[in-house]
Amino acid sequence: MKKRLFICLFFSILFTISYGQNNKFDSIRNSMQQQFNQFANSKNREYADFRDKVNAAYAERMKVSWKTFQLRAAEPTPVRPEPPKPVVKSDNEVAPTKPVPIGKVVKPVETESPQPFQPIARPDKEESPQYSFQFHHTPCNVHLQKTQRFILADASESSAAEAWKRMSANGFDVVADDCFRYKEQLSLNDWGYIELTKTLACDFMGKGTNEAVLMQIYLLAQSGYKVRIARRDEQLVALIPFSNLLYNYSCLLLDGEWYYLMDDEKNGGSYSVFTEKFKGEKTPSLSIQAEPQFAENSSSPRTFASRRYPNASASVSTNKNLIEFYNSYPVTGQWDEYAKASLSRKIKRNLYPNLKQQISGKTEREAANILLNFVQTAFDYQTDQEQFGYERPLFGDELFYYPYSDCEDRSILFSILVHDLLHLDVVMLLYPGHLATAVRFTENVSGYYFMVNSEKYVICDPTYIGAPVGDCMPQFVSTPAEIVIIYE
Repeated sequence: MKKRLFICLFFSILFTISYGQNNKFDSIRNSMQQQFNQFANSKNREYADFRDKVNAAYAERMKVSWKTFQLRAAEPTPVRPEPPKPVVKSDNEVAPTKPVPIGKVVKPVETESPQPFQPIARPDKEESPQYSFQFHHTPCNVHLQKTQRFILADASESSAAEAWKRMSANGFDVVADDCFRYKEQLSLNDWGYIELTKTLACDFMGKGTNEAVLMQIYLLAQSGYKVRIARRDEQLVALIPFSNLLYNYSCLLLDGEWYYLMDDEKNGGSYSVFTEKFKGEKTPSLSIQAEPQFAENSSSPRTFASRRYPNASASVSTNKNLIEFYNSYPVTGQWDEYAKASLSRKIKRNLYPNLKQQISGKTEREAANILLNFVQTAFDYQTDQEQFGYERPLFGDELFYYPYSDCEDRSILFSILVHDLLHLDVVMLLYPGHLATAVRFTENVSGYYFMVNSEKYVICDPTYIGAPVGDCMPQFVSTPAEIVIIYE
């Protein structure tokens, strides 16, 4: 009995001490939290004041007459004189181990992703109303309300300046922060973010309106992107530069950099442009470093199989929302960007396990031959002109969605497979009217080859049907190819 009483007394004392210590700890923690909140609120006020001053000064300069520039007509996508049918190897001759001539070597364009020019002061957003919209059928919510809509009296400098001040003072910085968080959440690249802000602005302000254009430009400027306001007649438009060459977009030259007109104008003409810069603004890129995370909308599965290695096969479906995003993508002449976009996780889950099984235990040449024949024979061939009526490369996922593909599309896919499954360096070979690939093997592999930086690359042509690793289409054996570096 005494023992029990002692134990109870002991734990009672321990609890009392502990309780007192906890109260003291809670008091200290609450005090520290209060100090932190005061510090954070102070910094938020500083950031808000800073942004207000920057945007106010920007708006004041916007009132001055804008400069006139001549728009350059859009450069059309080059029409490649591709053969109407892929070349089929008609003999069993083994390609000689022989060097082939090469032209210039093109390296990837270095890019730096834009960031907000200052942290955005975030109020207690839980109390703010939500505005919902869809981006490639993916639900998004931002902190907007109907009272934040505005109407421009006209497309003049003064009207644009007043609207800019209103957005700065009326919570649009928080909307920019919402959008930038969706950029991270959906793994959007720069083009995806530009599309996201345009979709929101058109949904909120009205598609094709000057208010929507100005709202998008504001969101992009607050997010650290180079963007300019332009006007033709009474229509405002956005001008955006890119680190890549864009086909089919009109452009004009500002401070030595080409800015592309983000509308359907193709024929040139003169535009009034507000050329003021934001400090620290960055040029966007078309490079896709991660798969965009759109809501799932699966296509019907299709079966793809190699003719020579029929066990190298897979049933594959695509995410139609991702295909829709790729379909909106500008065409660029930088082929490495399509390969670096890789394949979606959805396709990799369906395709890679079987291909890995088929190449397991094989030499590099044997494994590359399996992948090469899969790309050569699992897809039906048509030129872009035949399938779409215009030139456009396909991203890797698109080969598994559209019924046909051509030489550039197959070279893109083969490059992805070699990089992911064989972990070997691969480059693209740009011939007149044709695209092929070459692989830097770590083993001694025979066939047509060339040297770059003392490294040997062996030709692999995904459109020379039935041709093994090391073989080259006869008409290109003596033709110097431009070497497009993909991975560095």
